[in-house]
Amino acid sequence: MSVFASPAYSQEQKRGDASLRLEYQFIRTGAFYSQGEKLDYWTTDTHVAMLSGDYAINDRWTVYAALPYVRKRFNSEVVWGGDPHNPNDPYWIDFVPPDKRFWDDGSYHGAFQDFSIGVSYRIQKGPWTLRPYISYGVPASDYPFFAKSAIGLNLWTIPVGMTFRFVPYFSDWHFDGNVAHVFSEKPLGVNVDYWLTHLSAGYWFKANLSVNAFLGLKYVKGGVSLLSPVFINEDATFPPAYPDDFDTEQWWQHDRLIGNRNLNFGLGFDYFFSPEWKMSGTAFQSVWTEESNEVDYAFTLGVSRFFGGE
Repeated sequence: MSVFASPAYSQEQKRGDASLRLEYQFIRTGAFYSQGEKLDYWTTDTHVAMLSGDYAINDRWTVYAALPYVRKRFNSEVVWGGDPHNPNDPYWIDFVPPDKRFWDDGSYHGAFQDFSIGVSYRIQKGPWTLRPYISYGVPASDYPFFAKSAIGLNLWTIPVGMTFRFVPYFSDWHFDGNVAHVFSEKPLGVNVDYWLTHLSAGYWFKANLSVNAFLGLKYVKGGVSLLSPVFINEDATFPPAYPDDFDTEQWWQHDRLIGNRNLNFGLGFDYFFSPEWKMSGTAFQSVWTEESNEVDYAFTLGVSRFFGGE
């Protein structure tokens, strides 16, 4: 789970326009899918509180930023504790993890995740509004990444993309999208750049109420499979014994190296209390996953405050 800033949708813009948004998100993840196999690694619960905002420099350029605080826990339903990732286990012999923090103890652990800042450029053409953008994300704290309850990958990212909105003439429908290629720091030299896509179709049932359906895709072009032999110790016999034969630096960083791919479907709404205040929410779950944990269910609820400029 990774959060980064992207420009807000707006068809009109003038210098000094701004907004602040406070959002809460809950995510329950379940089984992991790799090479067509379902691997039941129990569940995790994640709570996210994110503050984001944007400011219009003029009628074209906007700067925006976001900072999420994330708390997460690993849930094991078996007496022996499931499969927690513990960097203090005695099987770490050939490689000893330098970070000894243990977060898979069944309790919530949290920290600020990744701070994002970016800039977008608005292009208005009839019923279309396009916003090409670029942003930069950097870990806001030195959180651990070897844990099922890890709150992120602790890698820098540079998303380059475009948001778009199409509102047909004389229609209550609106169609929105966000497509980005995310350049990522390369752990152990492995390319884990990925595509992010969000597409939605919404309808204004009232002047202040819109309901939408959406698809969200993350697709890592490279990366490695969880079942790849790259994670196994060179001296291991076949079949390898887990976890004794996995005392490698690659296994310590396996969550960073895996090529996550997932597709989520959900429903959302936007409700304007006034021109200055908006409440929005979503509910979604996975419909396809590969080299990733499926989202059993998730929801968000946020409040935005808009400020007028000149």
